[in-house]
Amino acid sequence: MTRALRNLALLVPAFSLLGACATTENWSASGGDREIGIVKVSYEHGDAVEPELSAAQADQMADNRCKTWGYRDAELIPGLLRSCTNADGNRCELWKVTREYQCQNGSPNGASLATNLAR
Repeated sequence: MTRALRNLALLVPAFSLLGACATTENWSASGGDREIGIVKVSYEHGDAVEPELSAAQADQMADNRCKTWGYRDAELIPGLLRSCTNADGNRCELWKVTREYQCQNGSPNGASLATNLAR
């Protein structure tokens, strides 16, 4: 095995371990259910510091998802869901924070926003 390949073989597992603890310090779509009109947006952060993210960004992402599904807009369901996604014994090293939204004024049948507005 050449030296370059040997070094690469050592680096790949190391980078894989780092990726397991990576955080997402921006809101991102994290699930939902089109039929019942629920949208979830989340971010992840380490145990040490919770980032301050824009609630307006989360609201806009949810609103866009609802519109894509044929609803008019999204309404925040109060509260945050927090779950530990990477624990070390009794200590959580990586938290996932989720906001849930209920899509409003539309239909999950895939009708366009224009169709819903015309009703």
